[in-house]
Amino acid sequence: MKDSIAESLHKLTHQYRSKMKEAIDTSGVIISVSHIRTLKCIKHINSCTASDIANRISLDKSQVTRILKDLVSEKHVEKIRDPSNHRSQLLNLTNSGNELLIEITKLNTHVIQTMTTGLTDQEVKDFIHIANIMASNLQQAESKTSGVYNEQTKA
Repeated sequence: MKDSIAESLHKLTHQYRSKMKEAIDTSGVIISVSHIRTLKCIKHINSCTASDIANRISLDKSQVTRILKDLVSEKHVEKIRDPSNHRSQLLNLTNSGNELLIEITKLNTHVIQTMTTGLTDQEVKDFIHIANIMASNLQQAESKTSGVYNEQTKA
């Protein structure tokens, strides 16, 4: 059964990413998945910083910094000095960034509608619930493993 879970999960994530990439390419939008995830973080995290993004999407800070550099140069994101901590910068979407995210959200909605065709609302809710439990289990296991690793490296 575990092999079928792994295979089903792999197939689903591969197909989802493939269809999103296809939809984005067809629309003429040129942007990577990590850039999209970064824009979403900025939209949904109050007083968003690069560290917030790194934590949310599990990338290291240098990767996020490179993504932000791209998004700032493309004028999708602006940096503003944090009034409560002058060493930190808050991130905001520009009008261009908001418009891009709206377009991507429309494409994502279409892909999700296609993906969930034939499923009831309850089946979708159950899937989300189960996927969140699995993700949480893996995250907790990662935290425990890194704690063990840190203890072993100290010895």
